[in-house]
Amino acid sequence: MRTPVIMLLSLLSLSTFAEVDLDKGAAKYQECAACHGDQAQGNAELKAPALSHLQPVYIVRQLQNFATGVRTGVTGSPAWQMAQAVIGWTDISDKRSVAVAIAEFGPQQQKQTLVGSAENGRKNYNNLCAGCHGKNAEGKNVLHAPALAGSQDWYLLAQIKHFQSGTRGSHNNDQLGAQMQAMSNLLDDESLLDVI
Repeated sequence: MRTPVIMLLSLLSLSTFAEVDLDKGAAKYQECAACHGDQAQGNAELKAPALSHLQPVYIVRQLQNFATGVRTGVTGSPAWQMAQAVIGWTDISDKRSVAVAIAEFGPQQQKQTLVGSAENGRKNYNNLCAGCHGKNAEGKNVLHAPALAGSQDWYLLAQIKHFQSGTRGSHNNDQLGAQMQAMSNLLDDESLLDVI
């Protein structure tokens, strides 16, 4: 029984890979580069996060969430602007191609802008975050949990605050966001800075 399952998984992987056109994804990414940077390194002034450290499966899910109204933000916010930017992005192969093109850039070093105690934060991270996001914040595809290592600290803070306030993760079709809401509310402001 094991061999047919392995063969099926291999075929599914190949069919997904066949839908990816790296050249098309790189060309489509040019629509994103004005905000997210030519190497997907992010832009703090525009509140556009780095993307180059994220797993393609997570990028595809977020593009889906933006395109379908699951993730919108308040009018004028960066999330709202992102949702407006992907209106009409209905082809899943385009999203996959862009996500794989972004992964080609590879993670980039980010500057620390926040102050906290890594020693104090490590315990909370291990207890609250590592189960989904990985021991080294590398993310876990099987749980659809993004890599956190490689994110800008200001972006992590903003997103956790959005989860805490209910601005993010409240849509009925965002079960993973709802989980993040619950987890984020276990941290006070000081603990949050320490974890980040």
